[in-house]
Amino acid sequence: MIIQCPNCLKKYKYDEKKFEGKKKKKIKCPHCGTIFEITNPRLKIKKNDAEATKVSTSNRKLKQIQQALKNKSFKENKYSLAVLEGPLAGKILPITKPVVTVGRAQGDINIPDPEISRIHCEIVILPDKVLLKDLNSTNGTYFDNLKITEVEIGNRDEFTIGDTTLMLIITPKNTPETI
Repeated sequence: MIIQCPNCLKKYKYDEKKFEGKKKKKIKCPHCGTIFEITNPRLKIKKNDAEATKVSTSNRKLKQIQQALKNKSFKENKYSLAVLEGPLAGKILPITKPVVTVGRAQGDINIPDPEISRIHCEIVILPDKVLLKDLNSTNGTYFDNLKITEVEIGNRDEFTIGDTTLMLIITPKNTPETI
């Protein structure tokens, strides 16, 4: 069977024998490290089964990613992160897809700050807003000097991860570059 990571959207071939007769199995994406649950396609889940009625976090996240991929705002605007403080101060880091992870080593955007977790936070660009989510990082994600789990951010909003302060920059794609 083919499975897809709900975080990085990578697809993998998964041997159904590894279910060992179980209904569900938790696996770790070898690309981004996200742990998610898959369902054994050979075992039918009854409609009255409580598990079938629950919407798992990974399913909600997948729906959010799918919504972000259809995002008209992402097609019309250019998104980037300006590094205000930290090891990459002065750099502009482009956001090239609607859902990106930021981390020290395994993110879509990597910042060599030892106080940042390997995968620290996530930026999700939706049609009507931009979300900043902490991904259970060791040192936390801060917005307005408050430790957050998830917050809506806008153009020129600043947030801090580790010893690095970043600013979200949103510009229309049809804006000419200035020199």
